[in-house]
Amino acid sequence: MKSVSICLTFLLFYLVPAVVQADYIESVEEITAGNFFGYGARQMAMGGTGLMSIDGASLFYNPANLARIPRIEFNLGMSNQKFNDESSIRNIRKVVDRNSVIPTVDIYPGRFEGYSPVSGTAKDNRSNTRINTALVTVPYPTYRGALVFGFGMARVADFDRTFKMYHRDVNGLDDIAASGSEFQSGGLYQWGFGFGVDLSPNISFGGTALLYTGKHEYNWEYNLDSANAFIYRKQTYIEDKYLGFGAKLGLAMQLSPYLGIGLAMETPVSLKVEESYNDYYYYADTAVDESESFDFVEYRVKRPFVFSAGALGRFNNAVLAADVDYTDWAQLSYGDNDLMEQENNNVKRYYKDALRFRVGGEYVFPSLGLSLRSGFFTDPLPFKEEFQNDSRYGYSFGLGVLVDQVMTIDLAWVRTTYSRNSDFLYASVYNGNPAVDHYLIIDEDVSTSRLYLTAAYRF
Repeated sequence: MKSVSICLTFLLFYLVPAVVQADYIESVEEITAGNFFGYGARQMAMGGTGLMSIDGASLFYNPANLARIPRIEFNLGMSNQKFNDESSIRNIRKVVDRNSVIPTVDIYPGRFEGYSPVSGTAKDNRSNTRINTALVTVPYPTYRGALVFGFGMARVADFDRTFKMYHRDVNGLDDIAASGSEFQSGGLYQWGFGFGVDLSPNISFGGTALLYTGKHEYNWEYNLDSANAFIYRKQTYIEDKYLGFGAKLGLAMQLSPYLGIGLAMETPVSLKVEESYNDYYYYADTAVDESESFDFVEYRVKRPFVFSAGALGRFNNAVLAADVDYTDWAQLSYGDNDLMEQENNNVKRYYKDALRFRVGGEYVFPSLGLSLRSGFFTDPLPFKEEFQNDSRYGYSFGLGVLVDQVMTIDLAWVRTTYSRNSDFLYASVYNGNPAVDHYLIIDEDVSTSRLYLTAAYRF
């Protein structure tokens, strides 16, 4: 869904403000864009490298590698995520009459000098445990080469997150304290049916038909109090339900006993969104203004192509792997709704292409049936640089255990961090013409710690 922008407003120095929404990235942020969660504990322990891995998760990483699975396999995975967010607020910026060529100056000399939040930090975290994958692969008997079918589910995007903000503004006339709390939950799931087939002894091809389902729940509460003037309350609840279709094609080539490469392409995905919206507003000073509204809309989100390439090298008991994904998120678009389609120009303005890079390694101790793994990855946010403080990246560690030559248990721990900023227009003070617009700049430091546990049994 398009994330709701935080709408902040209060009376400044007893002048009349106009309530407006944010004009920046939050007003166009699409929750399904650039939000890959990852699946398969072995792959995630190696930084998320999956283009040349050979197990049930190949159905979604690169279906060509299904052809390398020799026996029937059942694969089940769980994941746990701890999400941490710390926000801080920078000083208010003043802009005069955005619609004219008048220079940016303070039209009320002295009145706004030194006006800025004197306190503005908040922290929040949440933890969730989910089923991450459920996969089955079945080889089909052939006279030559291999043909393997796979079907199952993977949780491709995670919407579990939280955010809090606080600011207190003090001046000679008012003491204003405000706090906001955001809570989101849900996820996007891929359901796939695919195949992998040998085209030659060293080349295989595969494809997966994808069904997408999911739900996103968004809760926002904002409270603002002025000891001398008024009380303001805002509550918003949005529920989005997703249904969409796509496909993935893959090619795997074994160039030598030591080196293999893989290529994959995910077609554009068209997601139908059914959105229910509930908004509550309360404002009181000398009188009370209270309202509640409900709405329901439908629209489509079209996500762009994803192109992937990977390589894997084997050196005795060691494995090295590297993957790269390219997506031009500026080509994301909305449709089937006139109001949502107006955001398409903003998508091109604020989004950019992203190149995800992942590298990982594994060392096997055959006598112990034990594998140790680690990896590193960069996963750039799809927003343009002015909305990023630190790019998104992470590292991973994990291990695998082989039990009786038929069962594997894999564990991975993945740590990701990034920092971003958001500008919020929270009050416009009018005293004739022009206006003075006041902004809060909210900086967020986000970190996630994820645990993946996958068990696979081959008959």
